[in-house]
Amino acid sequence: MMHERERLPLDARLLSESIIELNISRRNVAIYPRGHPLVEKSLNRAFELLKGLLDLRPEMTLAVAKDTLVVDNSYLDKKNPVYRDFALHLNRIGIASVTFSSGLTKDELYSFHSFLSEHARDASPETVRKEWEEKRLTHVHIEFIDYGAFTFEDEVREEREPGKEQQPLWERYAIALMEGRLQTEEVSDAIQEVPPETLAGFMNRTATEKVREESYERIITAYIRRSSESSFSSRDLKKLMVVISRLRPEVKRQFLSAAGRTLSSDMKAAEEALREIPVERIIGLLNTINEQKVAIPENLENLLKKLSTLRQDAVGDIILGGSLIADDVFLSPDVMSLLSSGNFERYVSDAYQEEIQRLINTDVSKIVGETAEELRREFSDEYTELAYNQTILELLSTDIINEKDYERFVEIVKGQAEQMLETGQYGGVLKILKTLESNAERGRFREITSSALQHYSSPGFLSRFVESLRIIGRLMREEAMSLCDHYGKEIIPYLMDALIVEESQANRRFLISLLTRFGDGIIPETIKRLGDPRWYVKRNMLFILSECGGEEVLPHVRSYCFHDNRRVCAEAIKCLLKAGDAYGVAALREHLRSGKEELIEQAAALAGAYRVRELVPELLELLGKKSVSSKDYNDKVPIVRALGSIGDPRAVAALREIVSTRGLIFKGAVERLKEEVYRSLRNYPYEDVRDLVEAGLRSRNERIREEAMRVKRMKGG
Repeated sequence: MMHERERLPLDARLLSESIIELNISRRNVAIYPRGHPLVEKSLNRAFELLKGLLDLRPEMTLAVAKDTLVVDNSYLDKKNPVYRDFALHLNRIGIASVTFSSGLTKDELYSFHSFLSEHARDASPETVRKEWEEKRLTHVHIEFIDYGAFTFEDEVREEREPGKEQQPLWERYAIALMEGRLQTEEVSDAIQEVPPETLAGFMNRTATEKVREESYERIITAYIRRSSESSFSSRDLKKLMVVISRLRPEVKRQFLSAAGRTLSSDMKAAEEALREIPVERIIGLLNTINEQKVAIPENLENLLKKLSTLRQDAVGDIILGGSLIADDVFLSPDVMSLLSSGNFERYVSDAYQEEIQRLINTDVSKIVGETAEELRREFSDEYTELAYNQTILELLSTDIINEKDYERFVEIVKGQAEQMLETGQYGGVLKILKTLESNAERGRFREITSSALQHYSSPGFLSRFVESLRIIGRLMREEAMSLCDHYGKEIIPYLMDALIVEESQANRRFLISLLTRFGDGIIPETIKRLGDPRWYVKRNMLFILSECGGEEVLPHVRSYCFHDNRRVCAEAIKCLLKAGDAYGVAALREHLRSGKEELIEQAAALAGAYRVRELVPELLELLGKKSVSSKDYNDKVPIVRALGSIGDPRAVAALREIVSTRGLIFKGAVERLKEEVYRSLRNYPYEDVRDLVEAGLRSRNERIREEAMRVKRMKGG
């Protein structure tokens, strides 16, 4: 059965969660130092999910196609912002694909993220490759984009001079664009991220009289147009204006002319973008055009004049027949005279003027920003849906609607509940249930309300709820738990079914955490499923019994202490040891005496983890066996480790004997065993191991000296 599970294809949900957590942990590593709680938490989640993927296959490769991730020749959702963000970050570095393989460690994952965040964006590909090679990660492999694949019209290329620093990639692209040699499509990504000041500096250094305006047009097009879009934005134009303001006069003239032709090629997009630019910038652009005596297309010139004039008039005074018009109201000449500077001071007090000045000096940018953010939130689809749902629930709770409207609203709410399950809004589903249950208690339209409540308790709805929990439940943990608590024991069989088929370790833990909230109420269903022939089902049921069961479950557990599958054995024994049942100790003793290496190692680990002092004699007996090979010495390492966890002084004499061993033939194995002895000393009474610690401080083995010093600091002062 184990091999069958390993051959399963990648799980789409598990893959999605892995990429999301990879991107989160990447960002946290870039912001916070190693050891920060946010770094460790996100790193652990990403690592566990990747391990789950690598349990399905030995390798998992993420290929990068600009802003899209590709797995197994299939493009992932191009609209997913997390996928896009991760792909773009890898693409900016020049990474074509990343492969994670079995055996991946958390330290390697951290080093990978560290590499992504440390290098300079404009570093040459050779520098980036060299930095990666220095990482020497065994289980993370990166393929870089082959920039030699970019083809130019010129077949002859200059040899790079030895010791000469290579230009940044974007700068090489810019030169190739200016010279008309670059043929690779969608090259603008390398240039668009360059700050406008930097691009202007490059143009000032590179531009000569021989450069034609067509060359500048290619640069402008690459800088303000995105390959996936047909137009430019106000943000693009603002960047372009900064570039123009920083250029030398002779370069500025040619560049302005080229910019004019580029903008006029799409007047609709130009007008939409220019309307979002402050009037001061448009006036400044017009002044620059006039100063440089640049001839731009007439349609663009008219647009610039129109926008600047309209905006000036919009905030100016409109005079008609000697009267001022303000908000469609005619103000008389007397009022106009009052508003003039001299009369204003005569009729308005100093205190009022100070108040006006205070208002003028107030920085409203923060207030405007907060208001805008609030408006964006209130106009979002999610907020609108929530408000709509809340309104309908309030109507269902009142007596102002008739039976026909009530039935119609109940049907609308059913559709909303289905959408809520898809997006993990379990709190919204819970509100619906409570509203209907309240109506049922009041006897409001009994048949309709009863039928609706039956729908929310139907196998189909509960199955969809649990399927939603498997996919996104961990992200909305508190709401998920509240809804499960509301359903009570009714939801247990569905959660059990989901647990049995769940492949992700992280999701299994989440489902188990939901199940164990029911306490001993879950025991009957757990014991029922304990008879399932699949080993991993038995293991999960035993774990649940260990968390929730009492003495009444122990008879059901004991028979699994000698199951054919070691994982089942271990879980059964853990359950018994946790409950303090002597049968668990007896089972461990049998495993220690079995002569089977895997069982002995597992039993020793459990004896140490639960500090079972009753098994010290058996452990010492195994430790005292004569060693005739390096394997015999290595087999004693878990025994020493278990005795060290227990910390019983009866083991000290055997430890002294190991330390005094002179292993000439199997020196390496003997040294490893001695090192384990010193790592285990911290749990023994210091007076009993003082001589061992002092001997360790004089050892030639550096690891032994370090461990001895650590024990002395902890126990001996």
